[in-house]
Amino acid sequence: MNTEKMTGRIETERLVLFPYTQENLALFNGDLPRFEETFGVVYRGEKLDYLLQGFLKKLEGELAADPENCLFFTEFLIVLRENDHIIGSIDYKYVPRDGVTEVGYGLNPAYTGRGYMTEALAAFLDFGKKLGIRKVRADTLPDNVRSQNVLKRCGFRFLYEKGNLWWEKELS
Repeated sequence: MNTEKMTGRIETERLVLFPYTQENLALFNGDLPRFEETFGVVYRGEKLDYLLQGFLKKLEGELAADPENCLFFTEFLIVLRENDHIIGSIDYKYVPRDGVTEVGYGLNPAYTGRGYMTEALAAFLDFGKKLGIRKVRADTLPDNVRSQNVLKRCGFRFLYEKGNLWWEKELS
C-alpha cells in the first residue's frame, strides 16, 4: 500500500481510510487497474454496478464544484492493512448544517462480522469531531441488524422509525 499518496488518510490498527479527491476519483473511474497500481491496493469493495458507478461519476463533478467542503461528502475508501484490499467505503453525506450531518457506509459482504466497519466508523467519528461536527445521524433498513449493531457499538442511540430506522450520536 502506498500510504504516502493517500492524502488525508485516517489510520487505525487494521485499516487505512483515504478519501477520493477529484484527481484520484477520476483515475478510479477511468482506469481502475492504474488506480490500484498507483495506490498499491486491490479493489474488493462494494460491487461496482451501474448504480455505484453512476454515483461515483456524479461525485467527480461534486468534488470539482466544491473542493473546500469535499471532506464532508466524499467517499473514504476502507483498506485492510494486512492485504491492501479495499473492502468498503464510508462518508458524510453532506456538509454539516448547524454541526449536524449524516454518515453512510458500505462493506463487501465477504468482510462482515470481523469488526472492520465498527473500527472504521469509530475512527471516522473522531475525524468528524475534529472537523467540528457535533451530531451525526444514520439510517438503516429495519432488517439490517448488522448495521444496527455497528451503530450501537459506536454509541448511536435509536431515534425513530419512518420507513428506515434512524439513529443519532452526539460528538461533543
